[in-house]
Amino acid sequence: MTRLRQFGFSPGGDDTSGIARIVSAHGDYYHLVCDEAAGEVLARKKKSAFLRPGAVKPMTGDFVRFTYNRQGESMITEVLPRFSKFERKDPAARRQAQTLAVNFDVLLIMMAVNEDFSLPRLERYLALAEEVGRAEVAVVLTKCDLGEREVDAPVKVIKLSCRTGQGLEEIRALVRPGRTAALVGSSGVGKSTLVNTLAGAEWQAVQEVQEWSGKGRHTTTSRELIMLPDGAMVVDTPGIREIGRVGEEEAELAKGAASHRYRLK
Repeated sequence: MTRLRQFGFSPGGDDTSGIARIVSAHGDYYHLVCDEAAGEVLARKKKSAFLRPGAVKPMTGDFVRFTYNRQGESMITEVLPRFSKFERKDPAARRQAQTLAVNFDVLLIMMAVNEDFSLPRLERYLALAEEVGRAEVAVVLTKCDLGEREVDAPVKVIKLSCRTGQGLEEIRALVRPGRTAALVGSSGVGKSTLVNTLAGAEWQAVQEVQEWSGKGRHTTTSRELIMLPDGAMVVDTPGIREIGRVGEEEAELAKGAASHRYRLK
């Protein structure tokens, strides 16, 4: 299996030249995995290719076309069509969509059972998840060793405790080799802890839950596509403070007020 196929690319033919997947972004540079060079390339966007109206800006998880340059900078020239995406209305612009994750096979909406728990916010996540495209969706209630909550949702609900192991087998059934999982949720709900647990190693620095706040001290500030030892892939997104649906004007909805569409209990 080629490196690009390991990272989830399923082409119609065997030719993968000039195609890569973005695993992380660092300023103007993108870290790509591909079947050329030594399997990894640093590249920049070709500015002229992304000036046209409607051009999609590349981000972690995207499959892209690029021009490999052995002697200088390699250039990304096109973002290939996305088969799934999760986006919210930009809380700063209030009108624009902010894409949080792309090209995932399963979306895990994570919420802790402590004071982070909010049925209205969960409802907003579920409403946005209706538009993810070709992907499974599940709700993951984390830190279940600290308390108990009941949620009746239209998707699979998993009660998880990485400390006791509760729910891990259900998670592994979704986060399988060759598939990409996107983790979304507020800061401190345990996204990075779950990544570390699945990886079996400290892939990301995480500290114990603070007793006074109930929150983990680690905060993810950027997106990275992580290949786990078993071949599954995970995108841990930055914590979300506000969650709104693209096109909505009401500030209370952007901040997570319920529309009671699902009438979660």
